[in-house]
Amino acid sequence: MSLWLTPEELVELTGYKTSRRQKLALGAMGVVFRSRAADGFPLVSRSLFETHTVLTPPRKRREPKWEALQ
Repeated sequence: MSLWLTPEELVELTGYKTSRRQKLALGAMGVVFRSRAADGFPLVSRSLFETHTVLTPPRKRREPKWEALQ
């Protein structure tokens, strides 16, 4: 088994086929990755998924204080 997720797994994870879009999606999900120097392909460590610590908790959106606007 490879140390990195396969290209097919990255498409499944991100929903995108191009490296540029995959990187944007990975960043938005909080997934740590490296770019391969030769071609810029995003490398995601398989071990991150095995330990279940890959994703950061989602940020809670705060509702505006409507009464403060009056």
